[in-house]
Amino acid sequence: MVKLRNTFVLIFAAQMAAFAAADPALLRLVMPDAKVVAGLQVSQTKNSLFGQFVLSHMQVEDDTFKKFMAQTGFDPRRDVTEIIMASNWEQATPESRWLVAARGNFNLGSITSAATAHGGVTVGFQGVNILTYTPEGKAQNVSGVAFFDSANAVMGDLASVKAAIQRKQSNTPASGTLMAKVSDLSAKNDFWFVTLVPISEFAGAMPDPNLSSAMKGNLLAAVHQASGGIRFGDTVAISGEAVTRSDKDAEALVDVFKFLASMVQVNRQNDKTVDKVATLLDTMELKTAGNVMTLSLTIPERLLEQMLEMMRSESHAARAKKTPAPQIN
Repeated sequence: MVKLRNTFVLIFAAQMAAFAAADPALLRLVMPDAKVVAGLQVSQTKNSLFGQFVLSHMQVEDDTFKKFMAQTGFDPRRDVTEIIMASNWEQATPESRWLVAARGNFNLGSITSAATAHGGVTVGFQGVNILTYTPEGKAQNVSGVAFFDSANAVMGDLASVKAAIQRKQSNTPASGTLMAKVSDLSAKNDFWFVTLVPISEFAGAMPDPNLSSAMKGNLLAAVHQASGGIRFGDTVAISGEAVTRSDKDAEALVDVFKFLASMVQVNRQNDKTVDKVATLLDTMELKTAGNVMTLSLTIPERLLEQMLEMMRSESHAARAKKTPAPQIN
């Protein structure tokens, strides 16, 4: 069976670019008990030179998704304009819920036909069709995607999709612990996130085992809440906030950032990419107020492009070295 869940996740989540202000209509779909919420707006990315650079260098590597794009003509780099992702983060429990709400330009006929041809099943709920699918090897975890029209869609576990449909139809205002923070961050940033989940709990989602192990350390376990955002433009502004267990933990977190920055500075003469990173860190500001640490960083857009291009070139060169030379018989 084709991994239909991977296809839909790529459709809605591949374009983590920028979100200028949280769309109230999309926020109303978020579950009230959400502990993690993030927002993005692809259309804002297209108005940024750095965003255009990133989009122009994005490659779709997943074969299933490539086939899906060919069958439907759908390309998230072009057709998705806004997105909000949320979770109640009840991991490994029957109460775990996740949701992705998106605005864009969806060819409903082509998308539905391609999805049903690869295992999707359409069911009705309160007048809305939900395209359901079961992740491979997880028969008990039925997920779905519902299109309210050709411009608005929601995806998640089936219970969350149904609840989102009910919230939309009742025009229920957005509610929950995170909503005030979401409103503030989304008004100031093009990409934003808020989490009430300790940072150490995200370790299992990291692809690099070394990074995963580092996130389980005592210091990051002290970060109980976090938020941040990115504002694009000629100068890219990055900001973050960490709420820790105590004043001492906040100060210790600042010391760690300063130590890492100093290590980069020491090695900047030995590597061009490290030198670029060091230049980026020159503008980093770290502050504490009680048990809260804040970080801010401004980076010239052109410098970011140069650094990404260098990293991309080095990655290609490393892969080329690993490729065995053709055998001549």
